[in-house]
Amino acid sequence: MAKFVVAGRSDCPYFARAELLGDRLAKNLNKFKLHKIMIQPDQWDEWLKKTCEEKGWTFSKSPIVWRELIDRGGKGVLIGGANEFQEYVKAYYDLESDLNSYDMRTVSEENKVTKNELDEEESEFKALSQPVHLCITNAAHPACYHMVSTLSSGRVLGRNTELTIRFLASKEEQLNQVQGVAMEAEDLAHGLLRGVKVYIDPEEAFEGCSYIIMMDELMQEEAELKVDWLKRNHNFFSDYAVAINKKALSSCKVMLVGNGPLNFNAMAVQKSAPNLARQNIVVVSSVVENHAKAVIGERLSVNPAGVVNLLVWGNINSRHFFDVNQCRIHGYDGAVWGPYWHSVDAREMVHDNKWIARDFPGLVAARKERVSEAIGRSTGLSTANAVTTTLQHWCQGSPPGQIFSLGVYSERWYKVPEGLFFSVPVSMDPKGFWHVIQDIEIPQEMAENILAGVQ
Repeated sequence: MAKFVVAGRSDCPYFARAELLGDRLAKNLNKFKLHKIMIQPDQWDEWLKKTCEEKGWTFSKSPIVWRELIDRGGKGVLIGGANEFQEYVKAYYDLESDLNSYDMRTVSEENKVTKNELDEEESEFKALSQPVHLCITNAAHPACYHMVSTLSSGRVLGRNTELTIRFLASKEEQLNQVQGVAMEAEDLAHGLLRGVKVYIDPEEAFEGCSYIIMMDELMQEEAELKVDWLKRNHNFFSDYAVAINKKALSSCKVMLVGNGPLNFNAMAVQKSAPNLARQNIVVVSSVVENHAKAVIGERLSVNPAGVVNLLVWGNINSRHFFDVNQCRIHGYDGAVWGPYWHSVDAREMVHDNKWIARDFPGLVAARKERVSEAIGRSTGLSTANAVTTTLQHWCQGSPPGQIFSLGVYSERWYKVPEGLFFSVPVSMDPKGFWHVIQDIEIPQEMAENILAGVQ
């Protein structure tokens, strides 16, 4: 779907003509999306210069109109000014503006008054508002696009928690795509979202942040030695951690997600950000956990949401072990029925220990690739859901009676050496804390498999 962006000075008659022409198209065409940006006259030149530098254009008038393929991550295509936009609309939609010069001046005067009133209201409101700042790194990641609406809706941080979202682009060539996502976020018009900004400098992005979601993925290159790959990851995440330590709030919660050596990278962050409590640095395990739930759900023909207490022990993107001994199934169509809270033992329902031991891990490992092949692109929706759900539980508490997997700094739980980040079973407190479940009985063979993930 294409999005047309019309930007101009609030007092510009030609901006008035272009925006009203765009309004007519948006009203009559379902697939025509319009985003309007109205800038104060004294701020226009600086805004236009910065925008053109970011997008690689040369333009000096008001308005400026461009087209973006937001849902495909496409680069913006410059259309031009008001006359060029009218020619474009005439050629593609056979529609012309019917505004005369007097009408254009009248609308532009109304725009100027409206802009002044809106800016004054916004200034007064911001003086009362104290939003928290949330930063997403590697904001060109597909999951970033999918999590924005949930984050800004109030479901995750709380119904009364205002926030600003900061997108940190990993490379300058990603700025256009990330700027598009930022505009989409603004178009959501969520009442709790107080601002969206795009950054290329980590220190600026992390300034005063309460939450940071790190989605950076440094994959091992062909012929690259593992030790060199780990060193590259260590240096990258240590540099980010230094910036976090310097600029973010000391209470900042940091989540690592994605591909790569996540547990190793979490250690690098923890060592280079001494101002942060080690309990506030976690690795999101629920991406893999949810893949496992989907495989069990498919096996038993139940909704994966009804698969609970399935645990992932170990190193998320390396050696880990699935524990179905605690797993329960809700909504199973079996011989015994019960109320909504009734559940049955997952291992008993699967009734095939060989499948659990041999086939199940491989099916989970292949799940992401299967989904990517089916939809013809990299996955993002499931990762976004895993991140937002984990953060929601961290901020507001996990459902009573349920346990989840989370990569945390070990304090010798289940004989895992202190100082390592390791995925273990946790529950989460509404006050913003997680607690390791320490009384799970583990058979000897399973314990050996779990500790194998330490190696």
